[in-house]
Amino acid sequence: VGRAASTVSIIAVNAILASSWEQAEFGAFGAIWVLANTLVPIFLLGLPTSLLYFFPRRSNTSALVAQTFLVLAISAVALVVLLWLTGARLVDLLDIETKGGRVDLLPFLPYIFSLVVGGLIEPVLIAARRHNWQAVLALIASIALVGVAIIGNVLAWSVREVLAAFSVVGMVRLVVGSGLVVGAVGRSEGRWVDGQGFRSYLAYTLPIAGSDSVGSLSRYIDRYVVLGLELGPYGLYHVGALEMPVSLLLAAVVSVLVPEVSRLYKAGQLQEIARLWREAIARLALIVVPLFFFLFFFAGTVILAIFPDEYADAQWIFRIFLLALPLRIAVYNPLLVGMGKARWAMWGSIGDLGLNLALSIALSYTLKIYLPQWALVGPALATVISTYVQVVFLVGMIGWHLKWRLVDLLPWTYLLRLCSFSL
Repeated sequence: VGRAASTVSIIAVNAILASSWEQAEFGAFGAIWVLANTLVPIFLLGLPTSLLYFFPRRSNTSALVAQTFLVLAISAVALVVLLWLTGARLVDLLDIETKGGRVDLLPFLPYIFSLVVGGLIEPVLIAARRHNWQAVLALIASIALVGVAIIGNVLAWSVREVLAAFSVVGMVRLVVGSGLVVGAVGRSEGRWVDGQGFRSYLAYTLPIAGSDSVGSLSRYIDRYVVLGLELGPYGLYHVGALEMPVSLLLAAVVSVLVPEVSRLYKAGQLQEIARLWREAIARLALIVVPLFFFLFFFAGTVILAIFPDEYADAQWIFRIFLLALPLRIAVYNPLLVGMGKARWAMWGSIGDLGLNLALSIALSYTLKIYLPQWALVGPALATVISTYVQVVFLVGMIGWHLKWRLVDLLPWTYLLRLCSFSL
């Protein structure tokens, strides 16, 4: 529920603002939003995922949470200072401009700060079995973001004013969420700083941080290619690249699966991990596979139901990204992380980033020369191809570490029946 609220609110905010502003203003907002979503996972340092792994293994959980909060606060300050010093150059480099001129990043910095420091709220509440608290918090914050977009539409706010209002929502969510975290874990028992435990925590976090950082860059590298090579209207691409709410299911599965896999792997129960993973795949596929077929064939209708008519051509970019949707029936990196094999996840992300960047540039230049009207789809194609290559690698690593045969990796017969029925 919490993830659904967050994801649906982002789609609603984009739809409202796209109808409020011209393409230049909406494109500038989309570029700033993508910039924030690229940098925040990098400066989270892999700590939210590590927290899910270590929380069930530590007795003094409140000390673990306090240490995580301190590190994230330092990281958030570093990110804000970095953007404050380089924001104008980044805006110029990415050509983020509206009819009123260049957009200032300063009003959005508190929101970015709140995302980094608040990165521990969800994993702590879930690991502490306070998932209902997390759902309510996410629901209220999502309603507030949509409310800002509606008010901005009615009062004809500029991009700067909308970003400032988002910052207010983000800081309020951080304060309330921090209070919920304190209520969930209670006071510290024993030493606040356990040198040995903290070092092992950070050592485990490093490869996850590397994987998350590379994964974040890889996830949005196509957007930066579109901006850098000026392939077409960025607002159009931003609409086509809009994710469907499937990620909310995956994130929910990750939050629950990582602590459980960590416990089972420690106990040597590899077959139980296999059963759990296949069961998760079967349930995810029941939603993802039919959704893929429906959205692919009715992409044009879906886009025009959400966005104004001027974004109709975004359906082709949307269809290309949908080709990667069937891969969302499973989680890959988090399974390796839960088994303590985070380095393999990191190498998979590095390979994905390199391949995605190379293909994005190559396809964009090729289409720009021979089919300029289709140049905008080049980065989207590159993203889908590199994603398939990465998943093949990760599934191979999962099978190798858990000593599974190829036939044991997925419920093949079930998936074939489901695809046939959906088609």
